[in-house]
Amino acid sequence: MDRALMVQWLIVLVIVGIILYILYLCLHLWHQKYLLSQQLQLQKDLMEKTFASIHNGPLQTLGFLIREVEIHQVNKQELLEYLRSIYQAISVDIENLNLSHSTKNR
Repeated sequence: MDRALMVQWLIVLVIVGIILYILYLCLHLWHQKYLLSQQLQLQKDLMEKTFASIHNGPLQTLGFLIREVEIHQVNKQELLEYLRSIYQAISVDIENLNLSHSTKNR
């Protein structure tokens, strides 16, 4: 084989190798982008779910309690029970948010 032909084939092989490596990097970056977009969507869904859970539960109860205190005399014990239940509901929602967040990051 002619030496010039050998050098040409070697150059072609190097160029093909570089192109394949660049394609591999592009596919790897695309896959990372896809995984990050999935993770962001999961976090967005979790935030919306938590917001709805807090809004539809403890926040509604708190609004009701404020109206009741404004309109009627509320027994101190009854008020404390309401406040404790709201506190517990919010604590449960936060704990669920923490658990969901920690299990999805694994």
